[in-house]
Amino acid sequence: MQCPHCGFDQEKSDICQACGLVFAKYAQRQERLQQAEAVAAPTARGGRGRTWLLIGVAMIVGLAAGGMLRGQKASVPAVSGPELQEEQGLAPLAGESFDPAPSPERVSESVPPLAERAAALPVSSPIQRARNATVFIRTPWGSGSGFFVDGQGRIVTNRHVVEYDEKQLGKLRSKITKLEAVLKAEKKILARMERELVQVNDPDLLPRYTQILQGRQARYDQYQALKEKLQGQLRSIDYYSPLSDLQVVMADGTEFDIEEVKLSDNFDLALLSLQGRTPESAAPIRPNFRPLDQGDRVYTVGCPSGLRHTVTAGIISGYRRYGEGLLIQTDAPINPGNSGGPLIDSRGRVIGVNSMIIEGTEGLGFAIAAQDVWQEFNLEGGD
Repeated sequence: MQCPHCGFDQEKSDICQACGLVFAKYAQRQERLQQAEAVAAPTARGGRGRTWLLIGVAMIVGLAAGGMLRGQKASVPAVSGPELQEEQGLAPLAGESFDPAPSPERVSESVPPLAERAAALPVSSPIQRARNATVFIRTPWGSGSGFFVDGQGRIVTNRHVVEYDEKQLGKLRSKITKLEAVLKAEKKILARMERELVQVNDPDLLPRYTQILQGRQARYDQYQALKEKLQGQLRSIDYYSPLSDLQVVMADGTEFDIEEVKLSDNFDLALLSLQGRTPESAAPIRPNFRPLDQGDRVYTVGCPSGLRHTVTAGIISGYRRYGEGLLIQTDAPINPGNSGGPLIDSRGRVIGVNSMIIEGTEGLGFAIAAQDVWQEFNLEGGD
């Protein structure tokens, strides 16, 4: 049941364990107010209770990184339907948080050595070659994907994977501020309840009041732990440097440092350069600039929920304009952690960079067209 005053959820009881409201008395008072035709006042009080409950819920909402897409016009197939608008809920994929996104070491307790893992990655098909050219990108706030585009150790990914969005940073700071206010108010309530506990002489009421106080203290401790977690996340973002804090992990588990990062001003794209050339086990993925037909089979490669180098399949659903850029619409599963990974055809050629979904829907993912990507960074190649 839910307290009508503060919104606290608990098992059936006569008293709210959070605010101490006696439900029977509250119901009687509501009845008297209704009889006096004064319904507005209790409605307002109930509204405030629900507002604080929503603030508590908002504290556990994951952060999402994002960026606006603009682009150069390229030769494109027939575009299906009107131009996509931001009002439709089009949003960059959130970088997968490390809390709900276990690494392979946490998914499987038996992790073979690097040499064994490399030998266990077959390359008998174009899809498998594309998988081996896809990398897992880890940042202080989450993770994403990318892929090798040439033999010079260069990797394409999304800009929002390697750069934390300023708007989201403001939201994070705002959440911490709100949480601090909640903690301050809770601390005052706890102090008052502790003073009142000393004055309780009724042996029947004392255990109940003690239980309520303990529940309130437990909730305070949860808020405090959450605040410390968010503050740690904020510190890691404030001191973030891509050249020192980005980690690129290949399919065989090999890790590389970043030597250079280029950010696109026109697209949600970034180009990373490793220290050294592209490893032999990760041949770069060639692009395909020729548009596929609706219904053609495509594949995504990435690290959804921290499950590295996962391959999923779907079809081309259509082509959409977003500003001046072209987005490829697909029903292939695109999840947080896949952001920046390649959308490939049946021959293992990249046709787009997985970037966006429409929030609150399934089977509506979008990738930045490969031709826009190659033109943006002046990359060579293309079919």
